[in-house]
Amino acid sequence: MFSKKLFVLAALSLTSLASTAGCSLDASPDDEIVEGSEAELSAAGKALIGSYVDDSGAFRGLILTSKKAGQANEFIADVSTGIVCITTPCPSSERITGTFTAGTKTINFKAPTASAHVQHLLGRFNYLVQGDKLSLSRKGFAQSLEKVTSYCAEASDCYAQDIIHPMCLGAFSCSTENTCSWKCGSFPPPDPCAGLDLDACTAEPACQPVFGPSACTADGRICTADMAYKGCKEAPQAETACMSSASCPKGTHCSTEDGVCNPVGMLAVCGGTCVPSSAPPSAD
Repeated sequence: MFSKKLFVLAALSLTSLASTAGCSLDASPDDEIVEGSEAELSAAGKALIGSYVDDSGAFRGLILTSKKAGQANEFIADVSTGIVCITTPCPSSERITGTFTAGTKTINFKAPTASAHVQHLLGRFNYLVQGDKLSLSRKGFAQSLEKVTSYCAEASDCYAQDIIHPMCLGAFSCSTENTCSWKCGSFPPPDPCAGLDLDACTAEPACQPVFGPSACTADGRICTADMAYKGCKEAPQAETACMSSASCPKGTHCSTEDGVCNPVGMLAVCGGTCVPSSAPPSAD
């Protein structure tokens, strides 16, 4: 009789435990379970699509695009690495390109090509939208960014954003304020060498052929020894010899006056070449 009562009590305890566990799972918000593995943006996540800036935080510029990458969406971010240098070049900032997913409470950034300097800015963040402010946070990190009409560091960034512009043929440009602007009838000059085969490229004085290994591994580290025609590009312009900046075209100056001394032909004098300049060279 004693063992039968013990069996019944044990069964009741297991039933109660299962019921309690079931209630605990039901109480968890759906997005907290799904967001860890979701591939598609939720309705709330789609509302995040846009451009954001902040002058002082780790994320200086952030573009959450509507462009799909598999089942996720692409993002572009210009970030501060936190590195302070006294010489150049200095990796104090870095551009991250990758994908993101988002639910109603969290956003998750992935970027396989990001350097070790910025890995700490990837992964999942809690987010909060208040008016034009997007706040990102997690343990040891908090930043608030302002939503803007557009953000760019180069003109190609503008095409990844859903920017309203005049219905005319034209092109985007990136201003000094890192905003996108559309100019009707503005097109990049055509490349006279693009698409030419080897014979046509060789015959065109303004072009030069480009050769390289016929095949390489995906990471580019191992390539075949043979060389193949890869394409055609504009040939570099010949340097103009000079004795002084007075003989150079507008916007250039003679390198000799900057202390660079190169012999020119058979002349027993010190000459140089005309090089681009942003300011007139010193007379010293």
